Amino acid sequence: MLKKSFALVAIMLALMLVLTACANNAAEKPAEEPAEKPAEQPADTLSTKTGVLIEASMHVVSIQAPDGSTYTFGVDDNTDIEGSEVLGNTMSVTYAGEYTSGIIAITIMTVTEVDAAASSLSSGSTDAPGAPQPTNPPATQDTIWYITGTDQDVSMNQLQLLYEDGITYTILKDDNTKTDQGIVVGCIARVFHKGTIKNGMHALEIHLIKDPAPSPDAIMYLTGTVTDATMNQMQLLYEDGKTYTILKDDNTKVDSGIAVGSIARVYHKGALADEMLALEIHLISAPP
Repeated sequence: MLKKSFALVAIMLALMLVLTACANNAAEKPAEEPAEKPAEQPADTLSTKTGVLIEASMHVVSIQAPDGSTYTFGVDDNTDIEGSEVLGNTMSVTYAGEYTSGIIAITIMTVTEVDAAASSLSSGSTDAPGAPQPTNPPATQDTIWYITGTDQDVSMNQLQLLYEDGITYTILKDDNTKTDQGIVVGCIARVFHKGTIKNGMHALEIHLIKDPAPSPDAIMYLTGTVTDATMNQMQLLYEDGKTYTILKDDNTKVDSGIAVGSIARVYHKGALADEMLALEIHLISAPP
């Protein structure tokens, strides 16, 4: 019996020693720490430039800023294009880091689409497809640019051109500048030039795009064929192919003999419009 007691005590002591050793090993083993997250790389600073699209291809776009500066960007598969890349559109281009010519664009976004009906109020390079061209381009290989706007003032040596960006540019002329007749205050003119858009740029050519709109009190006239005539109005077929309704009242002076088929001249105030009031109607030729 005594031997069994000693044996049981020995087993218990051995078990206690094993448990103590395990506890010591656990205390000595450092706790496992979570793995450190890799440090995030600082993102490049994003910048944006905005201007009129003057060049667009599969891999390159160029815009011209309001101050005349030209910026060229590369386009790759990661470039996000929002809107239409139509020459003359105002575009916003975002890129990373410091600008250098050809830097890859991150996003290209259309800010304002050019109005095709008002394309005369645009600017760009004559190298672009469908761009207007000077009558006598210089023999040099330099790129020729154009800008179109409203003439605010004109003299022998310069004109003031109000562009669609709201800035009036001073355009210089000399004896070599080819200038159309009819360049007056209020007209729309297109200036061909070299270099960037800036005050004091020299005009190679100045083209008349549109005559100035008449003042509301200006006396104007149009001549056409009478297609219908009544006491209070007349239908006049004008050379632009449109038939205008001409109104008459008790103050309208009308020549006798005006009938369908007559060629008549109508004097009126202000711009050409349908249902304008005639001041006078003159017979130019009787019906054939």
